[in-house]
Formats: sequence, structure tokens, C-alpha cells
Amino acid sequence: MRPREHFDQELDALRKQVLDFGNAVVGALDRAITALEKGDVELAQAVVAGDAAFNEARDAIEQHAVNLIATQQPVARDLRRIVAAMAISYELERIADYAKSTAKMVAGSPDPNRGALHAPPDLVALGRVARANLERTLAALGNGNPDAIKEIILNEDEIDHEYKRLKRALVSQLTPPEIADLLFIAHNFERVSDRALNMAEKMIFVSSGNQVELND
Repeated sequence: MRPREHFDQELDALRKQVLDFGNAVVGALDRAITALEKGDVELAQAVVAGDAAFNEARDAIEQHAVNLIATQQPVARDLRRIVAAMAISYELERIADYAKSTAKMVAGSPDPNRGALHAPPDLVALGRVARANLERTLAALGNGNPDAIKEIILNEDEIDHEYKRLKRALVSQLTPPEIADLLFIAHNFERVSDRALNMAEKMIFVSSGNQVELND
């Protein structure tokens, strides 16, 4: 096998590693949203318990990327692909943290005077839009289609608008303890979409070499 062919295979393996990580994070986020919707404490606890695996996955991607840089001495676009893989894995690990944070609030407060968390349908819907944005970003990463990024940007604007609307509604309708938890969850979902947009920026960097700021 020629050195270039071997290197291309390693780059493809790194990309698949990132995609597999991303799909696992989508699954955790989906379970956290389901736990929120149904008040499923057991499911929420399972999301929290599974978080350590995401830290290990990110470390494995970073080690793979560093090894490629050290042994293959990549240049130009190849180097951008490796650096972007590390950056995207960081964004995914942070999204996994948002899933864990949401699940922890569903699992319950240590305060015995606090009741169960009741999520309004709009909050669950916000989470699902954020998850869909993440899925679109991973799909664009998987098929290398830069045009898909335009849809990601449009959906980010929708999430920002819905987050602000929902925040106003929660403040006006709920008791103070519930407001704090539900606003924090809404913020988690808004940040998921922000992180997906950060990932889209890295994809643009890989294809064009330009650093862009989509999240203004």
C-alpha cells in the first residue's frame, strides 16, 4: 500500500471515529429529552451514568489525531481535517455535558421539598429542534456537503428566537424553583445548537481554509 493511500485510510478512520462519537452523543441527548418529556427518572439517571464514556471517546479521538500529526506530517487540507476533528470532538463532548446536565435536573433535586420537574411541551420541542440541528451537522460532516451548512445556520436563528420566547414565557408562568431548572435546561438546548454551528464553522475551515464566525 502506498503511503498516501494508507494516510487517506487513516483520515477516513478518524472521520468515522468522530461521526460514531457524534451519533452516540445524539443518542444521549435524545434520551435526556425523552426523560424530560416523560419525567423518567430512571432514564435520566442512565444518561448521567453514561457520561464518562464520552470523555474517553474524546480522548481517543485526540490521541488518534495527535498520532497522525506526529507520524504523517500532514500539510494544508489534511492538517485542517485533523485539527477540525479534534475541535469537533470537543464540541461533541460539551454537548454530551448538556445532555448530562439536563438529565441530572430531571433525575431530581436533593431538596426533599422540591417536587417532580414538569416540562412544558415547548421546552421539549426546543430540545428536539436542537437535536435535529446536531443531526444535520453530523450528516453534513458525513457526506462532505458544504451546502447543508446553510440550513444549519437558518435553523440556528430559529432556535435563538424560540429560546428567547420560551424564556419569557417560563418567567411569567412558573414558580421560582421550577423556573431556575427549566430555564437552565432551555439554555442547555440553545447551547447544543450553538455548538452544532461551531462544528459547521470547522467544516467550512476544512473545505476552504477560511476561518468564519457564524455564531454572532
